[in-house]
Amino acid sequence: MLTIGEFSRLSRVSAKTLRYYDQIGLLKPGYVSRENGYRFYEVSQLRDMLLISRLKQYQFSLPEIAAVLAKKDDDYLAGLIREKKAQLLSQISDQQHILCLMEQDIQKIERRENIMQTNYLIKTVEFQPRNIYSIRQTMSLNDFEEVFGKLFMGLGKSRLRPAGPCLSVYHDEDFNREHTDIEVGVVVEESGGDGVRRLDPGLCCFASHIGPYTDFSPCYTALAEWIEREGYTVSGPAIELYVKGCEDGAKPEEYVTEIYMPIKK
Repeated sequence: MLTIGEFSRLSRVSAKTLRYYDQIGLLKPGYVSRENGYRFYEVSQLRDMLLISRLKQYQFSLPEIAAVLAKKDDDYLAGLIREKKAQLLSQISDQQHILCLMEQDIQKIERRENIMQTNYLIKTVEFQPRNIYSIRQTMSLNDFEEVFGKLFMGLGKSRLRPAGPCLSVYHDEDFNREHTDIEVGVVVEESGGDGVRRLDPGLCCFASHIGPYTDFSPCYTALAEWIEREGYTVSGPAIELYVKGCEDGAKPEEYVTEIYMPIKK
């Protein structure tokens, strides 16, 4: 057996960390002396320590690692690693998008341009009334995928036919990314039935946002500036109409979202 010091040297993990892992039940010593409380480890536990270190590198939490060690199930472990890989790929994609934005801003600054200047073409339009099937609830922006899944399940059960793009209506006066009153819906042919209503906000100003769904703030800023400059006031909740997205085979940088702000003089 190995003393805690020997195990620490071989595994390159501090004795303090090993004691903590023992305390939380993640990696308990193979034997603890009743006389002096000294911890001793089996040589085979070095493999467990290697796995713990590897999974920490994969951004597993300690409770997740404890579950892996307890189950000793390769299929379970493979499934968890696949999930972590998908999360990491998503993070890499987000970081690549940020790097691209940074490079664009560097180029604008070098050309003596204002990096916050936007070039949205803003128009006024009488919103074309649409029948929509929708779900309204207080939600986080991270819940969109789940709620849209629920929406289309309800659509199928009600035997309604989509007749246009998906959309979102933001009913709160304030915006909270984690807790906002949002209505998600899809344009349908039918004019009646549970969950179906007429969307008819009237006069709106609108602009098209080209790019990922990650941040519409520049478009909303441009709309707000235009509304103030032209002497209008906002008269209803903002509407996002997802005209072109992943379901059309488009890349995130090719997504098209029309953002409508109901207005009045």
